[in-house]
Amino acid sequence: METRTAQALIVDDDRDICRLLGHLLERAGIAVESAYDGAAALELVAAVQPDVLLLDIKMPNSDGMDVLRRVRQRYPNLPVVMMTGFAGVTQAVEAMKIGAVDYLPKPFDNNKVVPLVREAVARLGGKAAVGPVAGDRPQEPRGKDRPGLRETLAAMMGPSAAVVGLAEELTRVVETDYSIVIQGETGTGKELVARTIHRCSRRARGPFVAVDCGAIAENLLENELFGHERGAYTGADRRSIGKFEAAAGGTLFLDEIGNLPLKAQATLLRALQERTICRVGGTEPLDVDVRVVAASNEHFLQAVERGDFREDLWYRLNEFHVHLPPLRERRDDILHLAEMFRRQVAEELKRTVPELSAAAEERLISFDWPGNVRELRSVVRRLCLLRKPEIEAEDIGLRSRRRMEVCDANEARELLLGELSLSEIVNDSVARVERTLLVKALRHAHGNKAEAARLLKVDYKTIYNKLKRLAITREEIGYDGETI
Repeated sequence: METRTAQALIVDDDRDICRLLGHLLERAGIAVESAYDGAAALELVAAVQPDVLLLDIKMPNSDGMDVLRRVRQRYPNLPVVMMTGFAGVTQAVEAMKIGAVDYLPKPFDNNKVVPLVREAVARLGGKAAVGPVAGDRPQEPRGKDRPGLRETLAAMMGPSAAVVGLAEELTRVVETDYSIVIQGETGTGKELVARTIHRCSRRARGPFVAVDCGAIAENLLENELFGHERGAYTGADRRSIGKFEAAAGGTLFLDEIGNLPLKAQATLLRALQERTICRVGGTEPLDVDVRVVAASNEHFLQAVERGDFREDLWYRLNEFHVHLPPLRERRDDILHLAEMFRRQVAEELKRTVPELSAAAEERLISFDWPGNVRELRSVVRRLCLLRKPEIEAEDIGLRSRRRMEVCDANEARELLLGELSLSEIVNDSVARVERTLLVKALRHAHGNKAEAARLLKVDYKTIYNKLKRLAITREEIGYDGETI
């Protein structure tokens, strides 16, 4: 049976925003219609029967919240994503209580628009959203009627035994409110798993709010998580809610939790234990109802042993723990993922893209993928731009990391010439120089990353990220064989 093209309806009085969103979605193979006020939107919902509605909260001649209420009454199965500026986040949370599935803050992060819309469409299982429903609004499907966690993970990650085992683990906890820690290397898909947990849980109708703990300055962290009251500090001219309140009734995803400074860890622990928060500048405690899923590419117990992570916070977060194996440990998923990415590119470009030859498939399977799924996706997207019917092994240009490590600089230059582009050769050479200097600095500092950072005149986070990316082991600096 032929799959129907997903249809989105964008409602915003700003025509430039409609054009921008329309361009992003159409490139991804999603059909688009636009309306510029609430009345036109309601007419188009009936006429177009969209799979998802992107609705602006503030419009001069109509109230987006009123449109949302009317849509929920007439079309309770239609996923609605609210669009709002920063000052409208409070209303976005209220909209999700009414029935919106998510909100899209302005200005948009273009890289997040399409995944968010696709996730909203996926709630319908590929079925049309619209069709007036008589009677009361149906309750959220539960149990076996909800999209299966096993099937979702298999489709998004692959059919390997490792993914099947991961799904079996998560099945035990997905319907609870347990806090979960997801650990895995960079690029293994920790946020994808967190979103799947949310989508298959009883909190699926609530929001999924992600926070990159490594990207927030320490002095702004409390404001980001808990919000602030008007007048809390210079420039705070209005009340603003934080991520905890934005995630009310849903899931709060704390990515790279190991990067939180110790002071922030204490504040987070108090919020999780008491299940209440205070906005910055406020005195009244506010109850919060969120499920917390945390992720890190660092082994938490090692961080606890070093004193970099609070033991009491670790126990509070680690009610359930899962480990995502790297791609090199689940090679049965590589071709599944490569084909999924290849089809996505074909849909995005709206043209036929080359298929993988048997030799090219073998090359992909045999590579260790230090960047995991993220690296595989990047490689497949590049290969899909080739104007030829089939991708050959020599088109891929992947090299064994082990082979690169055992050859000296002159040998590497000879081996690389003719196989990689100039920029790829330069990047590889820089990585080898970085590795050499990092190992030397760590040996001098007896494995102390903070001291190595001072020697190299970089910050601690830079050292940490480079160690993980370059996979430097304790054995290389004179310690045991575990990754630092």
